[in-house]
Amino acid sequence: MASARSGDELRSASSLVRLLIVLTVVGVLVGAAGLIIPRLSDGDDGGGARGAVEQRARDFAVTYNTYSVTEKADYQKRMRPLLTPSYFKEFTTVTNAVFDAIKGKDQKSGSAKVLQVAVDSIDGDSAVALVAVNAKITTDADEAAVERRFRWKVTFARQKGLWRVSQFESVAPLQASVGTPTPTPSPTPTEGGDQ
Repeated sequence: MASARSGDELRSASSLVRLLIVLTVVGVLVGAAGLIIPRLSDGDDGGGARGAVEQRARDFAVTYNTYSVTEKADYQKRMRPLLTPSYFKEFTTVTNAVFDAIKGKDQKSGSAKVLQVAVDSIDGDSAVALVAVNAKITTDADEAAVERRFRWKVTFARQKGLWRVSQFESVAPLQASVGTPTPTPSPTPTEGGDQ
């Protein structure tokens, strides 16, 4: 009888091991599917929308920094599909005033290089991206180009399925400085303190 009992225990133990192996394999497959399917179907992670915002931010940065004062109409035409209608009206008013003010300087901007784009926030119809772009600006045909470094916070609105710039603003660079550390207050009073 002892040998019959040990055989049953072995079968029971091997059945338990098989069950654990099957459950482990099923768990791994479910976990892998949970990681892969959202990326393939552009699920709730916003990966597709995030990529579209990043590309639109790059397009905006390059187009915004590629102009010639003598070709204002062309510049405004190239900017129009990148901006919301209300922001395009504001952009047109500003570029008309600025380009008229510097008309005699033959200012040009080009060689725009987007260094980095990061989506700060995104939902179904709005997004905010941070953009770092450098561009070369000249004010005279004989003058050497001066590289400018721009850092922007660009706000997007999704209109008719397209991401369009609804606002942008410059981001001031942070200046790091080394100073004397502030002393940490002592938990017990010292001389000269209130007692």
